[in-house]
Amino acid sequence: MKAVTFKLNTVLAGVVGAACLLAVLLRTFAPITAWLPNIDIPCLAAVSILALVIDGYIDGKKIPARCWALTALLAALTFWLLPWASGLVPDAAAAVRMGVIGGALFTVLTFAYTSIRERLNSGNGNILSPLCAGLVLYLASQCLMGILL
Repeated sequence: MKAVTFKLNTVLAGVVGAACLLAVLLRTFAPITAWLPNIDIPCLAAVSILALVIDGYIDGKKIPARCWALTALLAALTFWLLPWASGLVPDAAAAVRMGVIGGALFTVLTFAYTSIRERLNSGNGNILSPLCAGLVLYLASQCLMGILL
């Protein structure tokens, strides 16, 4: 049995923290903040897929085992606490809502990305395969958001 690692959640916390820091710095020092994106489902999907692609390049060919319940819980905590602590959401209820939606979205995207990586690792893989899989997954999530919203 493989050992369960939570490196992906650490990468997610780093990416979300960097995105929150960038948004806070831009809102502080930029004179016009109207061009900053809203924190919505496509933005959460982009941050999640960026963390998945970075983790895909860190892991290389091996795919670690995951505890899906703890992955979802840690992702929900990450999407709840970091934007709330940086002041990007107006109140605690919106932060909890974003944490629940972000955690569920990250878990679904992680499951889909992991299954894509398992299929890609069964044959000859290219160095761009994690990036291309992330791009296709982001486009698929955009299509789904177009249907839902």
